[in-house]
Amino acid sequence: MACNSSTCNSSGCYKGYEEEEQPKPNTKAAVNGGNSCQNLCVKCKVNEPVCCGIGGENSRFCKDCFKNNLYGKFKQAVTYNAMITPPDKVLVAFSGGPSSRVVLQFVHEMQYKAQKNYDANKDKSLPVFGVGVAFIDESSTHSFTSLHIEKAIEDIRLIVSNLAPPSKELFVVPIESIFSSDGIDGKERLKELLDAVSDVTGKEDLLIRLRILLLQKIASENGYTRIVLGTCTSRIACHVISATVKGQGYSLSADIQYVDSRWEIPVVLPLRDCPAQELNTLCSLDGLKIVELLNGPCSGINGLVSSFVKVLQELILHRKGNSVSSCWTFKRRKSFSRVHNSKNSWEAHSISLQQGSGNP
Repeated sequence: MACNSSTCNSSGCYKGYEEEEQPKPNTKAAVNGGNSCQNLCVKCKVNEPVCCGIGGENSRFCKDCFKNNLYGKFKQAVTYNAMITPPDKVLVAFSGGPSSRVVLQFVHEMQYKAQKNYDANKDKSLPVFGVGVAFIDESSTHSFTSLHIEKAIEDIRLIVSNLAPPSKELFVVPIESIFSSDGIDGKERLKELLDAVSDVTGKEDLLIRLRILLLQKIASENGYTRIVLGTCTSRIACHVISATVKGQGYSLSADIQYVDSRWEIPVVLPLRDCPAQELNTLCSLDGLKIVELLNGPCSGINGLVSSFVKVLQELILHRKGNSVSSCWTFKRRKSFSRVHNSKNSWEAHSISLQQGSGNP
Protein backbone atom coordinates (compact mmCIF):
# COMPACT_ATOMS: atom_id res chain seq x y z
CA MET A 1 0.00 0.00 0.00
CA ALA A 2 1.09 3.59 -0.37
CA CYS A 3 3.03 5.19 2.43
CA ASN A 4 1.06 7.73 4.49
CA SER A 5 3.97 8.93 6.53
CA SER A 6 4.24 12.68 6.98
CA THR A 7 7.99 12.42 6.33
CA CYS A 8 7.51 10.99 2.86
CA ASN A 9 6.81 13.48 0.13
CA SER A 10 6.47 10.96 -2.70
CA SER A 11 3.00 9.91 -3.79
CA GLY A 12 4.52 6.79 -5.38
CA CYS A 13 6.08 5.49 -2.19
CA TYR A 14 5.37 1.83 -1.36
CA LYS A 15 6.81 1.69 2.11
CA GLY A 16 4.69 -1.16 3.38
CA TYR A 17 6.27 -3.86 1.24
CA GLU A 18 9.94 -3.34 2.02
CA GLU A 19 9.77 -1.45 5.28
CA GLU A 20 12.16 -3.81 7.03
CA GLU A 21 14.90 -3.00 4.52
CA GLN A 22 14.72 0.76 4.87
CA PRO A 23 17.35 2.63 6.94
CA LYS A 24 16.13 4.64 9.89
CA PRO A 25 15.55 8.33 9.18
CA ASN A 26 18.32 10.72 10.11
CA THR A 27 16.39 12.96 12.49
CA LYS A 28 19.32 15.31 12.88
CA ALA A 29 19.39 16.03 9.17
CA ALA A 30 15.64 16.52 9.13
CA VAL A 31 15.81 19.13 11.89
CA ASN A 32 18.58 21.17 10.30
CA GLY A 33 16.20 22.82 7.88
CA GLY A 34 14.75 22.58 4.41
CA ASN A 35 18.03 23.05 2.56
CA SER A 36 19.65 19.91 4.01
CA CYS A 37 16.50 17.86 3.40
CA GLN A 38 16.44 18.87 -0.23
CA ASN A 39 19.83 17.19 -0.67
CA LEU A 40 18.67 13.91 0.86
CA CYS A 41 16.49 11.05 -0.28
CA VAL A 42 12.82 11.95 0.26
CA LYS A 43 12.16 8.51 1.74
CA CYS A 44 15.00 7.54 4.06
CA LYS A 45 16.30 11.10 4.76
CA VAL A 46 19.81 9.64 5.03
CA ASN A 47 21.42 9.04 1.64
CA GLU A 48 21.97 11.44 -1.21
CA PRO A 49 19.47 11.13 -4.07
CA VAL A 50 20.53 9.60 -7.36
CA CYS A 51 20.14 11.45 -10.66
CA CYS A 52 17.48 9.27 -12.25
CA GLY A 53 16.44 11.70 -14.95
CA ILE A 54 12.77 10.88 -14.32
CA GLY A 55 11.73 14.25 -12.96
CA GLY A 56 9.51 15.20 -10.06
CA GLU A 57 9.91 13.58 -6.67
CA ASN A 58 11.21 10.31 -8.19
CA SER A 59 14.56 11.91 -8.99
CA ARG A 60 15.16 12.50 -5.28
CA PHE A 61 15.28 8.84 -4.23
CA CYS A 62 18.56 7.23 -3.24
CA LYS A 63 19.53 4.02 -5.02
CA ASP A 64 18.17 1.60 -2.41
CA CYS A 65 14.92 3.47 -1.87
CA PHE A 66 14.40 3.84 -5.60
CA LYS A 67 14.73 0.09 -6.12
CA ASN A 68 12.55 -0.75 -3.11
CA ASN A 69 9.89 1.68 -4.28
CA LEU A 70 9.83 0.12 -7.74
CA TYR A 71 9.81 -3.39 -6.28
CA GLY A 72 6.90 -2.29 -4.09
CA LYS A 73 4.83 -1.45 -7.16
CA PHE A 74 5.63 -4.88 -8.58
CA LYS A 75 4.82 -6.67 -5.32
CA GLN A 76 1.58 -4.75 -4.87
CA ALA A 77 0.39 -5.75 -8.34
CA VAL A 78 1.33 -9.39 -7.73
CA THR A 79 -0.29 -9.54 -4.29
CA TYR A 80 -3.51 -7.62 -4.94
CA ASN A 81 -4.26 -9.50 -8.16
CA ALA A 82 -3.11 -12.97 -7.03
CA MET A 83 -0.73 -13.22 -9.98
CA ILE A 84 1.64 -15.71 -8.35
CA THR A 85 0.68 -18.24 -5.68
CA PRO A 86 2.87 -20.92 -3.98
CA PRO A 87 1.65 -23.85 -6.15
CA ASP A 88 2.25 -21.97 -9.42
CA LYS A 89 4.90 -22.45 -12.07
CA VAL A 90 5.48 -19.14 -13.84
CA LEU A 91 7.09 -18.67 -17.23
CA VAL A 92 8.83 -15.31 -17.65
CA ALA A 93 8.92 -14.06 -21.23
CA PHE A 94 12.41 -12.62 -21.67
CA SER A 95 13.29 -10.51 -24.71
CA GLY A 96 16.51 -9.05 -23.34
CA GLY A 97 15.18 -5.49 -23.00
CA PRO A 98 15.00 -3.43 -19.77
CA SER A 99 11.37 -4.27 -18.96
CA SER A 100 11.75 -8.03 -19.26
CA ARG A 101 15.12 -7.84 -17.46
CA VAL A 102 13.56 -6.07 -14.47
CA VAL A 103 10.56 -8.39 -14.27
CA LEU A 104 12.89 -11.41 -14.37
CA GLN A 105 14.97 -9.91 -11.57
CA PHE A 106 11.92 -9.11 -9.43
CA VAL A 107 10.37 -12.55 -9.95
CA HIS A 108 13.70 -14.10 -9.03
CA GLU A 109 13.98 -12.01 -5.85
CA MET A 110 10.41 -12.93 -4.90
CA GLN A 111 11.19 -16.63 -5.43
CA TYR A 112 14.47 -16.33 -3.51
CA LYS A 113 12.70 -14.81 -0.49
CA ALA A 114 10.01 -17.50 -0.65
CA GLN A 115 12.72 -20.17 -0.68
CA LYS A 116 14.39 -18.64 2.39
CA ASN A 117 11.07 -18.61 4.23
CA TYR A 118 10.42 -22.20 3.20
CA ASP A 119 13.82 -23.34 4.47
CA ALA A 120 13.29 -21.52 7.78
CA ASN A 121 9.79 -22.94 8.25
CA LYS A 122 9.71 -26.26 10.08
CA ASP A 123 6.35 -27.54 8.83
CA LYS A 124 7.14 -26.80 5.14
CA SER A 125 3.45 -26.04 4.57
CA LEU A 126 3.75 -23.66 1.61
CA PRO A 127 5.72 -24.75 -1.47
CA VAL A 128 7.93 -22.38 -3.43
CA PHE A 129 6.61 -21.43 -6.86
CA GLY A 130 8.67 -22.50 -9.83
CA VAL A 131 10.16 -20.14 -12.40
CA GLY A 132 11.09 -20.73 -16.02
CA VAL A 133 12.40 -18.32 -18.66
CA ALA A 134 11.42 -18.32 -22.34
CA PHE A 135 13.26 -16.49 -25.11
CA ILE A 136 11.65 -16.38 -28.56
CA ASP A 137 14.31 -16.37 -31.29
CA GLU A 138 12.98 -14.19 -34.11
CA SER A 139 16.19 -14.15 -36.14
CA SER A 140 14.41 -15.77 -39.11
CA THR A 141 12.29 -12.63 -39.50
CA HIS A 142 15.13 -10.10 -39.14
CA SER A 143 18.40 -9.43 -40.93
CA PHE A 144 20.67 -10.40 -38.05
CA THR A 145 23.90 -12.29 -38.64
CA SER A 146 24.26 -15.72 -37.09
CA LEU A 147 27.22 -14.47 -35.06
CA HIS A 148 25.16 -11.71 -33.44
CA ILE A 149 22.30 -14.07 -32.68
CA GLU A 150 24.62 -16.63 -31.10
CA LYS A 151 26.21 -13.89 -28.99
CA ALA A 152 22.78 -12.63 -27.85
CA ILE A 153 21.59 -16.11 -26.90
CA GLU A 154 24.83 -16.76 -25.04
CA ASP A 155 24.38 -13.52 -23.08
CA ILE A 156 20.81 -14.52 -22.20
CA ARG A 157 21.96 -17.93 -20.99
CA LEU A 158 24.59 -16.20 -18.86
CA ILE A 159 22.01 -13.80 -17.37
CA VAL A 160 19.71 -16.66 -16.35
CA SER A 161 22.49 -18.90 -15.05
CA ASN A 162 23.94 -16.10 -12.90
CA LEU A 163 20.71 -15.76 -10.94
CA ALA A 164 21.07 -17.29 -7.48
CA PRO A 165 19.22 -20.53 -6.66
CA PRO A 166 16.54 -21.79 -7.08
CA SER A 167 17.62 -22.67 -10.60
CA LYS A 168 15.50 -21.66 -13.58
CA GLU A 169 14.99 -23.58 -16.79
CA LEU A 170 15.64 -21.58 -19.96
CA PHE A 171 13.76 -22.23 -23.19
CA VAL A 172 15.27 -20.78 -26.38
CA VAL A 173 12.66 -21.44 -29.06
CA PRO A 174 12.67 -20.16 -32.66
CA ILE A 175 9.44 -18.45 -33.63
CA GLU A 176 8.96 -20.70 -36.67
CA SER A 177 8.49 -23.70 -34.35
CA ILE A 178 4.91 -22.53 -33.84
CA PHE A 179 4.23 -24.15 -37.25
CA SER A 180 6.49 -27.20 -37.21
CA SER A 181 9.27 -28.84 -35.24
CA ASP A 182 11.16 -29.11 -38.54
CA GLY A 183 13.17 -25.88 -38.75
CA ILE A 184 13.28 -25.68 -42.57
CA ASP A 185 9.58 -26.40 -43.01
CA GLY A 186 8.69 -23.96 -40.22
CA LYS A 187 10.74 -21.15 -41.77
CA GLU A 188 9.10 -21.65 -45.15
CA ARG A 189 5.60 -21.57 -43.68
CA LEU A 190 6.43 -18.49 -41.60
CA LYS A 191 7.86 -16.69 -44.64
CA GLU A 192 4.79 -17.60 -46.67
CA LEU A 193 2.49 -16.24 -43.97
CA LEU A 194 4.41 -12.97 -43.55
CA ASP A 195 4.61 -12.46 -47.32
CA ALA A 196 0.82 -12.65 -47.46
CA VAL A 197 0.63 -9.51 -45.28
CA SER A 198 1.45 -6.43 -47.32
CA ASP A 199 1.68 -3.64 -44.72
CA VAL A 200 4.41 -3.24 -42.11
CA THR A 201 2.02 -2.71 -39.21
CA GLY A 202 0.13 -5.90 -40.04
CA LYS A 203 3.35 -7.92 -40.03
CA GLU A 204 4.39 -6.49 -36.66
CA ASP A 205 1.00 -7.28 -35.13
CA LEU A 206 1.09 -10.77 -36.62
CA LEU A 207 4.51 -11.43 -35.06
CA ILE A 208 3.19 -10.25 -31.69
CA ARG A 209 0.32 -12.70 -32.00
CA LEU A 210 2.61 -15.57 -32.99
CA ARG A 211 4.90 -14.73 -30.09
CA ILE A 212 2.15 -15.04 -27.48
CA LEU A 213 0.85 -18.23 -29.12
CA LEU A 214 4.32 -19.75 -28.92
CA LEU A 215 4.61 -18.74 -25.25
CA GLN A 216 1.29 -20.49 -24.64
CA LYS A 217 2.62 -23.59 -26.35
CA ILE A 218 5.82 -23.62 -24.29
CA ALA A 219 3.91 -23.10 -21.03
CA SER A 220 1.34 -25.77 -21.82
CA GLU A 221 3.90 -28.42 -22.83
CA ASN A 222 6.04 -27.85 -19.73
CA GLY A 223 3.36 -27.52 -17.05
CA TYR A 224 3.52 -23.77 -16.38
CA THR A 225 0.42 -22.09 -14.93
CA ARG A 226 1.24 -18.40 -15.53
CA ILE A 227 3.00 -16.39 -18.22
CA VAL A 228 4.69 -13.21 -16.98
CA LEU A 229 5.23 -10.34 -19.41
CA GLY A 230 7.33 -7.21 -18.79
CA THR A 231 4.71 -4.85 -20.25
CA CYS A 232 5.08 -1.48 -18.51
CA THR A 233 2.99 1.69 -18.25
CA SER A 234 4.70 3.32 -21.22
CA ARG A 235 4.08 0.30 -23.44
CA ILE A 236 0.42 0.21 -22.38
CA ALA A 237 0.07 3.91 -23.25
CA CYS A 238 1.36 3.14 -26.74
CA HIS A 239 -1.00 0.18 -27.05
CA VAL A 240 -4.01 2.28 -26.03
CA ILE A 241 -3.36 4.77 -28.83
CA SER A 242 -2.40 2.25 -31.50
CA ALA A 243 -5.39 0.00 -30.74
CA THR A 244 -7.69 3.01 -30.96
CA VAL A 245 -6.19 4.07 -34.29
CA LYS A 246 -6.52 0.52 -35.66
CA GLY A 247 -10.12 0.16 -34.49
CA GLN A 248 -9.31 -2.57 -31.95
CA GLY A 249 -11.02 -0.94 -29.00
CA TYR A 250 -13.30 -3.93 -28.42
CA SER A 251 -10.43 -5.93 -26.88
CA LEU A 252 -8.46 -3.05 -25.40
CA SER A 253 -9.86 -3.26 -21.86
CA ALA A 254 -8.86 -6.93 -21.61
CA ASP A 255 -5.45 -6.30 -23.19
CA ILE A 256 -4.34 -3.93 -20.43
CA GLN A 257 -5.68 -5.77 -17.36
CA TYR A 258 -3.32 -7.08 -14.69
CA VAL A 259 -4.41 -10.64 -15.46
CA ASP A 260 -5.57 -11.66 -18.94
CA SER A 261 -7.59 -14.85 -18.46
CA ARG A 262 -8.70 -15.15 -22.09
CA TRP A 263 -5.80 -17.50 -22.74
CA GLU A 264 -5.52 -21.13 -21.64
CA ILE A 265 -2.51 -20.11 -19.56
CA PRO A 266 -3.31 -16.70 -17.94
CA VAL A 267 -0.99 -13.84 -18.89
CA VAL A 268 -0.04 -11.43 -16.08
CA LEU A 269 1.46 -7.90 -16.18
CA PRO A 270 3.19 -7.19 -12.83
CA LEU A 271 4.99 -4.09 -14.20
CA ARG A 272 1.76 -2.48 -15.37
CA ASP A 273 2.28 0.47 -12.97
CA CYS A 274 5.98 1.00 -13.74
CA PRO A 275 7.07 3.56 -16.39
CA ALA A 276 9.81 2.66 -18.84
CA GLN A 277 12.00 5.51 -17.54
CA GLU A 278 12.12 3.96 -14.08
CA LEU A 279 12.91 0.50 -15.46
CA ASN A 280 15.75 1.88 -17.59
CA THR A 281 17.10 3.75 -14.58
CA LEU A 282 17.02 0.62 -12.40
CA CYS A 283 18.94 -1.37 -15.01
CA SER A 284 21.58 1.35 -15.06
CA LEU A 285 21.81 1.72 -11.27
CA ASP A 286 21.82 -2.02 -10.51
CA GLY A 287 24.02 -2.99 -13.43
CA LEU A 288 21.39 -5.35 -14.87
CA LYS A 289 22.70 -6.60 -18.20
CA ILE A 290 20.34 -6.21 -21.15
CA VAL A 291 20.52 -7.52 -24.71
CA GLU A 292 19.70 -4.77 -27.20
CA LEU A 293 20.05 -6.82 -30.38
CA LEU A 294 16.43 -7.92 -30.65
CA ASN A 295 14.90 -4.61 -29.59
CA GLY A 296 15.05 -2.66 -32.83
CA PRO A 297 12.70 0.24 -33.58
CA CYS A 298 9.23 -0.43 -34.97
CA SER A 299 7.81 1.23 -38.05
CA GLY A 300 4.33 1.81 -39.38
CA ILE A 301 1.59 2.82 -36.94
CA ASN A 302 3.38 1.22 -33.99
CA GLY A 303 6.52 3.22 -34.66
CA LEU A 304 4.58 6.48 -35.04
CA VAL A 305 2.75 5.86 -31.77
CA SER A 306 5.99 5.09 -29.92
CA SER A 307 7.54 8.29 -31.24
CA PHE A 308 4.43 10.28 -30.34
CA VAL A 309 4.35 9.01 -26.74
CA LYS A 310 8.09 9.56 -26.34
CA VAL A 311 7.88 13.15 -27.59
CA LEU A 312 4.80 13.76 -25.43
CA GLN A 313 6.57 12.49 -22.31
CA GLU A 314 9.60 14.66 -23.00
CA LEU A 315 7.35 17.67 -23.55
CA ILE A 316 5.43 17.13 -20.30
CA LEU A 317 8.68 16.42 -18.45
CA HIS A 318 10.06 19.74 -19.67
CA ARG A 319 6.95 21.70 -18.71
CA LYS A 320 5.75 19.96 -15.54
CA GLY A 321 8.66 17.82 -14.40
CA ASN A 322 6.67 14.56 -14.42
CA SER A 323 6.40 12.54 -17.62
CA VAL A 324 4.71 9.60 -15.91
CA SER A 325 1.36 11.39 -15.80
CA SER A 326 0.98 11.23 -19.58
CA CYS A 327 1.12 7.43 -19.51
CA TRP A 328 -1.50 7.27 -16.77
CA THR A 329 -3.75 9.60 -18.77
CA PHE A 330 -3.79 7.24 -21.73
CA LYS A 331 -4.52 4.27 -19.46
CA ARG A 332 -7.83 5.78 -18.37
CA ARG A 333 -10.97 4.94 -20.30
CA LYS A 334 -11.94 8.56 -20.72
CA SER A 335 -8.68 9.16 -22.56
CA PHE A 336 -10.22 7.50 -25.61
CA SER A 337 -12.34 10.58 -26.21
CA ARG A 338 -9.27 12.77 -25.84
CA VAL A 339 -7.44 10.72 -28.45
CA HIS A 340 -10.44 10.90 -30.79
CA ASN A 341 -10.82 14.64 -30.33
CA SER A 342 -7.11 15.10 -30.96
CA LYS A 343 -7.27 13.42 -34.36
CA ASN A 344 -6.08 16.49 -36.22
CA SER A 345 -3.14 16.98 -33.84
CA TRP A 346 -2.25 13.30 -34.18
CA GLU A 347 -2.29 13.48 -37.98
CA ALA A 348 -0.15 16.61 -37.93
CA HIS A 349 2.35 14.91 -35.65
CA SER A 350 2.43 11.82 -37.88
CA ILE A 351 3.21 13.99 -40.91
CA SER A 352 5.96 15.85 -39.05
CA LEU A 353 7.58 12.56 -37.97
CA GLN A 354 7.47 11.24 -41.51
CA GLN A 355 9.13 14.44 -42.72
CA GLY A 356 11.84 14.00 -40.10
CA SER A 357 11.06 17.04 -37.99
CA GLY A 358 10.04 15.08 -34.90
CA ASN A 359 8.32 18.08 -33.30
CA PRO A 360 4.80 17.72 -31.86
